[in-house]
Amino acid sequence: MDKAMVYIDKLAAKLGVAAEHVYGVLVKQAVVGGGVSIGASLVLLLIAIVIPILCMREAKRRKGVIPDGLAIAFGWCVFISVFLLILACILGVNGIKAVLNPEYYAIIEILDTIGGK
Repeated sequence: MDKAMVYIDKLAAKLGVAAEHVYGVLVKQAVVGGGVSIGASLVLLLIAIVIPILCMREAKRRKGVIPDGLAIAFGWCVFISVFLLILACILGVNGIKAVLNPEYYAIIEILDTIGGK
């Protein structure tokens, strides 16, 4: 933690601002990043829901008679929907964590920067 504070002080000195300002910016960025992740997860969730609905409508339109090629396409639709659902859950959880505890993600950012040097 001492290294993190030294890094913040050095970065703030180079930028000509107070260390609290740098830390505050990192905290705000963590909240923004979390919000973007939540938004992306909602879009993926919407797509994951719409794809099977469209497939079911097509199956009803064909009255259950589905050629082999279309059955394979329906299988891919289900696979893609499940994949998008899992991805949406991962993004959503990470986004919620970043919004609820942005200070942790700010410190992780600082420690990653220190470790990268």
